[in-house]
Amino acid sequence: MISIPKININAQWLIPVATAIWAVWTWAADRKLDRENERARIAALYVNPFVSASEDLQSRIYSILEQGGLRTLRKRYPDSSYAEETLYLIVRFFGWMVAVERHGPYTQDPAVMRLMSSVSSAFATASSAQQVGPFNFFHPEQKDLGKLVMTTIVEADNLEPDTISCHEFKKRLASPPWSDSASVQETLEALRSADDGGDIPGHDRLAEAQNHLVDLVAYIEAKEGYTLYQGERKKCGTLTQLRAAAGNTLSSALSV
Repeated sequence: MISIPKININAQWLIPVATAIWAVWTWAADRKLDRENERARIAALYVNPFVSASEDLQSRIYSILEQGGLRTLRKRYPDSSYAEETLYLIVRFFGWMVAVERHGPYTQDPAVMRLMSSVSSAFATASSAQQVGPFNFFHPEQKDLGKLVMTTIVEADNLEPDTISCHEFKKRLASPPWSDSASVQETLEALRSADDGGDIPGHDRLAEAQNHLVDLVAYIEAKEGYTLYQGERKKCGTLTQLRAAAGNTLSSALSV
């Protein structure tokens, strides 16, 4: 028979080794939990309100451009204050966009950065197709308007980001420099004077911004594991697309 040598293990060495391994594992688990808790805290402060602001804005734009929302808003707000409320939704997005660019888990996310830039550029673009006018806010003014609505509140002895109320926003708009801002006043006038979404100046600028907002919200919701809307979000069509669709419908009717 082959004799197997006996290996003597000193139990006194096993105890401190096992204790050290357990300590390292516990420390690693605690650190992971701390990171998860911190991410959840930052998401509550920045990501959740940003997604909410993005969803509110895309929903308002879609309602105005595709669902005759201006008529509904006029019935609800006969004093035309829906115009300031709609501008508030745009400006609130600008404010939270800057916050998310600087804080939270998406500061280095290329998809979020690209989509936010696309929304911002839709409002900032002034080309032959989209002239300077309503809903046209250049990048510096977007940041200034964003700062107008952002504020901080104290919660459990901590300063947390928040936005001012729409009521307070209306009061601030009534004073310089915003009462003298061409982009602000043109936007308010467009919302008040247009009969329908199809007639509103800056239609395609809004449609483009809404399309990117839908993609932005969907991307972050997938990352965060929740949704603010139980259904499929629809995208606005540009005037060119709407006219082409109307032309195709007419051609089909005439060919019957």
